[in-house]
Amino acid sequence: MFKTTKSTIVASISVFLFSIFLAKIAFSDTLSIIREGIGRDLQGITRKQAEIITAWVDARKKDVRVTAHNLPAYRSAVIQESKEPDFSKPLEYLTFLKNIYHYKEVFVANPTGTIILSTDKNNVGKDVATAQYFQEAVKGKTFFSDIMPSTVPIENEFGESELGLPTMFVSTQVTNEKMDALGVLVLRLDVNELIKLILPMKATETGEVYLINKDGYMLTSSRFTNNLKENGLIKKRTSLELKVANPKTGNPTLAVQQCLKGSEGYNDTGYLDYRGVGVIGYWTWLPYLNWGLIAEINVDEACNEVRKFFQDTTIKNLRGLMHRQVNLVKTCMEGHKNNAAAVARKPQTIHFAKGVASVDEFVNALNYLEFIRDEYGYKGIFICDSAGIVKLSTEKNLVSMDVSKEDYFIEAKKSGVFVSDVKPATTPILNEFGKVERNIPTLFVSSVIQDSIGASAGVVVLRVDTMELNKLMQGMEIGESGEAYLINSEGVLITESRFVIELKRKEMIKNRTALELKGINPKSGRLTKGIAECLSGSEGYDVTGYPDYRGIPVLGTWCWIPEYEWGVIVEIDLDEAFRKSSAFWGIKQYF
Repeated sequence: MFKTTKSTIVASISVFLFSIFLAKIAFSDTLSIIREGIGRDLQGITRKQAEIITAWVDARKKDVRVTAHNLPAYRSAVIQESKEPDFSKPLEYLTFLKNIYHYKEVFVANPTGTIILSTDKNNVGKDVATAQYFQEAVKGKTFFSDIMPSTVPIENEFGESELGLPTMFVSTQVTNEKMDALGVLVLRLDVNELIKLILPMKATETGEVYLINKDGYMLTSSRFTNNLKENGLIKKRTSLELKVANPKTGNPTLAVQQCLKGSEGYNDTGYLDYRGVGVIGYWTWLPYLNWGLIAEINVDEACNEVRKFFQDTTIKNLRGLMHRQVNLVKTCMEGHKNNAAAVARKPQTIHFAKGVASVDEFVNALNYLEFIRDEYGYKGIFICDSAGIVKLSTEKNLVSMDVSKEDYFIEAKKSGVFVSDVKPATTPILNEFGKVERNIPTLFVSSVIQDSIGASAGVVVLRVDTMELNKLMQGMEIGESGEAYLINSEGVLITESRFVIELKRKEMIKNRTALELKGINPKSGRLTKGIAECLSGSEGYDVTGYPDYRGIPVLGTWCWIPEYEWGVIVEIDLDEAFRKSSAFWGIKQYF
């Protein structure tokens, strides 16, 4: 009896030890898989962040070119006059641009490099001839500077004047109609506006994205700023103060070393960051800016608590993506509103609201609108008078049309600037395939035009290409079946589904999902759970699964944007989410 019991115990211990051995193997494999997955996530975040920064830089270049193009209209040769000129009108315009686009300063230097007009009167008369932003612009380039310490006091994030504050510039040459150089227009950008573009990894406790310059200094903010101050690594902020180096060796971190070589890559086994903490990281170099972009997360957070990882990761990722999409939509629409308001303030716009008196004036006016349309990529621009009659348009068939009953006219006169819902175009316009078509989904952004005494002189209307919204929604990869899309207040999609071909084959749509497909579960005939919850004005998610507009079970998250009455939905097929999780079966049975 004793022998049998002992043998049984020995056998049980052997099985238990073998099970532990298998568990260790499974755990090691699982961590490897988790690390690889996190590496792919960091790659996606880094590349998307690079796109956002590039788009922001391009937008600032467009701003300076458009402003410079308009500046001589205030006074033909105002910059070159030797006598004391009247700068009140151009200064009013530049101050308006500074405030609406959140620039730190807007100034003009004459051809010799002396500032003759600035929104900061303390800088008038200063010599900037040796500044790179002046020298490059004089050559005819549109120049975007690196981030550098300011040589004059400017307002910091605490509302105080500070010398040496991180600053940056975008500049371009100002010319007259004969292309004679009149000087250089310079926008001093607010570095905090760039910092705001860095997407916070809110779904994590330690994940972050940041920029470095060619010397390895951080250009943006760290989520660990308070800790860095406590440890004496920085005094005020990380931008231009923190050299991204391993504090134990003083050498640049692995990510910085690789980034400065101009490479793109990642490390999923772990290296020490600028705090001396082990992290997993992905990096890429942006050669056109001489900046490096790095995304990192603590190894401990990435690889421990595997059970919680299973439960939370998918929906956290989806919610993170959803919040990012909401912010992108808001930023995009805010940019269009700012553009509409800026165009409405231009003297040409105010003048053309009254109509044109000659063929030559008509040609100049049309060139003016087409320049703005092409520079910003709009479908069309038109100007109507205070009665709602279109006086000038890049779309010939709109001239003389009465738009006084349209919401974009009525609401702009009420509130100043207005963004319409996506709706079918009432006139023929080019579709996404380059063919002229009626009822194409279109979107208008409008702004009231005020004359010199502040009275309403009309409305300027920008026709936004809705393909821009599609690109925002489709600009990220969410597995094989994941997607993000926008809905309107009726639960109808206003952007494109990634399943357009499948939906056409099932005859659920004819041409596109935008304005054709209502988000209804085809099996129940009711709005899908995600869309119904979103239309209630709430933000939420579902981790158990519900049928989408194809009738396929999905995991989803949603958020309502009340200012535009749009909803953002992000979903992924339940099957795909579980299929990918099945790789972790070995660890599941031990936790």
